Amino acid sequence: MNCKNCDTSLTHEHRFCSNCGELINAKRLKLKSIISLLFSNFLSYDNNKFLKTFRTLTTKPEVVIDSYVHGFRRKYVNVVSYLGLTVTLIGLQFFVLRRFFPELLIADALSSQTSLNVNNELLDINRVLDSFYEYQGLLTVVFIPLYAFGSKLLFFDSKKYNLAEHFVINIYTNSHVLIFWFFITLMTLPLNINYNILSQFAIIPMLIYMTYAFKRLYNIKIFDALARIILYYIIVFVVMISIIVLVGIAYGVYLGSTGQITPMNAH
Repeated sequence: MNCKNCDTSLTHEHRFCSNCGELINAKRLKLKSIISLLFSNFLSYDNNKFLKTFRTLTTKPEVVIDSYVHGFRRKYVNVVSYLGLTVTLIGLQFFVLRRFFPELLIADALSSQTSLNVNNELLDINRVLDSFYEYQGLLTVVFIPLYAFGSKLLFFDSKKYNLAEHFVINIYTNSHVLIFWFFITLMTLPLNINYNILSQFAIIPMLIYMTYAFKRLYNIKIFDALARIILYYIIVFVVMISIIVLVGIAYGVYLGSTGQITPMNAH
């Protein structure tokens, strides 16, 4: 028989082609093999490794994180790939919402009573939110340094992890929460719950998981971990809002100085 890939003559004892390495007598494709191919080639890891990483990050987050920090990085999905998967799922989540469930992204009518006239068009809260959702994946990556500096600051009394290692901690933990939230969002779609309302409850699993993760990472009491995580989110929230406000003010000044913006009452 001949290899179907390069036409090299082979015997029945061959499992792989001696010339090109092609598998001989490959089995018929199945859905499982396609999914495995997607994970291994496109996302650079196999689905079994992902499931193992997801399960261990859920129950023993310190095992995955410390394995990566101490150089044992083949057993679990590496930190960059895990973040890459998270960004991909965030993009998929908002694609589905914007394409098939746009009504779930509409902000409450009371929140858009006041609008701005930009280039003779009304700019309301829904357009602002739509832009935010479009770049949610990018924002997730951009704010990772803020998370890392925040957690390092809160654990200044411990030298167990340096700043670079806090980047690893925050990428793994925040990505894990967002992947979990992706599945929650998909499961709640049939319930027709407005995403802007649903997302307000995301802080609950975030607080629970981050408290659990840092408790195990630093081997501290649960209430100590909870107090630090609450302060962690307060710091991150204040800095994040400050950045958004400053950017908004700068953009508003630019639009005002160029005559593109005119405050007006929507009604």
